[in-house]
Amino acid sequence: MKNKYITLKKVIYIAVACYTIILLFIVTATYICIKKLDQKVYLWIQLENIDRQILEVRRYEKNYLLYHNKQDLLYTMDYIEKLELELQKNSDFIKNLDTKAEINELKKIIDDYKSTLENILEQEKINPIQAKEIRKKGHKIVVIFNQLRNKATQKLNYDIKKYSLIPVLIIFIVLIVAPIGAYILATWIIKPIEYLAYYAHKIPGAQTNYIPEHEKGFIKYKEYEQLRKAINEMIKSLNDKQQEVIQAEKMAAIGTTISGIAHEINNPLNNIFLTVEVIIDSFKELDQEEIQEMLQDIYKEAERAREIVAHLLEFARNKKESKLEKIDLRNLVKESLKLVTSEINLKGIKRNIILPDEEVNVRGNFNQLQQVLINIITNAIQAMGKGGKLEIRVKKKDNQAVIEISDTGPGIPEEIRKKIFEPFFTTKEKGTGLGLSVSYSIIQKHKGQIEVESEEGKGTTFRILLPIYENTGGAS
Repeated sequence: MKNKYITLKKVIYIAVACYTIILLFIVTATYICIKKLDQKVYLWIQLENIDRQILEVRRYEKNYLLYHNKQDLLYTMDYIEKLELELQKNSDFIKNLDTKAEINELKKIIDDYKSTLENILEQEKINPIQAKEIRKKGHKIVVIFNQLRNKATQKLNYDIKKYSLIPVLIIFIVLIVAPIGAYILATWIIKPIEYLAYYAHKIPGAQTNYIPEHEKGFIKYKEYEQLRKAINEMIKSLNDKQQEVIQAEKMAAIGTTISGIAHEINNPLNNIFLTVEVIIDSFKELDQEEIQEMLQDIYKEAERAREIVAHLLEFARNKKESKLEKIDLRNLVKESLKLVTSEINLKGIKRNIILPDEEVNVRGNFNQLQQVLINIITNAIQAMGKGGKLEIRVKKKDNQAVIEISDTGPGIPEEIRKKIFEPFFTTKEKGTGLGLSVSYSIIQKHKGQIEVESEEGKGTTFRILLPIYENTGGAS
């Protein structure tokens, strides 16, 4: 395991070290190039100094030949010696410019020239042959040096261009290598994070419950592996806790359900028990009308208990799969209204039904959806009492079919609105508290939603949203 992973800190240290080495290389290479250029410029200056010495030699040579003044000849000898010293001092640099042959030839002709001047210096008077020889050798010195300087100048120009381009070339290479290196390093660092993020996004949707180890491409960092294992352990711990919470909620729901059932059924049974007890204890004292009235109470309470059981059975049946078909919500609303029309008319409630011209189709169970509509409409009628206005609207919104049922009743307080879909919760004296709970279950099974908007004193709107059924040979 120690050899399998590398720490991210070590990778960063290596990257910094590499970039430091590259930077040192650039600085060193640039320094060397500058030194080389400095040497070439210095050599160029020395060539110019040698050229000036030669010019001085020729100048005093001409003065001597014109005026035959031996002082000029001594000056000529003096500059010849300076010329020899300059050549001696820079001979190694000049030889490196591939001018060895020219240097040797120049030194030889200077020696001959110097010997001739020394012979003339010992004489009282120069003859024309010696004068011609001096001019000839002096001219040859100039010619050979010009050849040497031209050759050296070409080589110096080439070297100066070369050493001037090297730093530029190095910087250009670094400008290409550095971004590539930085991109690779960033990829090595970011890729594992993207991998972790990719699987982390899948966890909430239950597409995965752990992050697998990555076997491809990027370097395996110790820190990322520790993070991956920590996340997996956290996921496992959360899943275990979630299962415990779900189990606890199930037990709480079962307890609430049993408590609700017991309470709801116990009330009519208790009334039946008390009424029967009165009949048994006072049977002889009761007249026929009183017994009939008590039996009627028993019948009503038994009917109430049967209604509770029927709602419970309906609630259980809604959890099972049922046959689905294409339903036009316009027809669903019309058929549902037929069943409550008499109650609406009896209470003097005004109706406003708004249906679109085109079909609004969903895929579902007609009877179950009709049960939801009747339940909500009945609640609206009962909430409004006498008078009021009931509005039902069917429309399409985005990819959903919408049924809105609005009433002008007293509205639902916020603290009650939060509980209206809970089983056995009711504000009615004889309600079972299962109507809206069953409706909520039906709509959920149809992959839809129920929304409630209500304002006290202004009424309530129930909004049912269902996926639209597209007529393309299958469900949406």
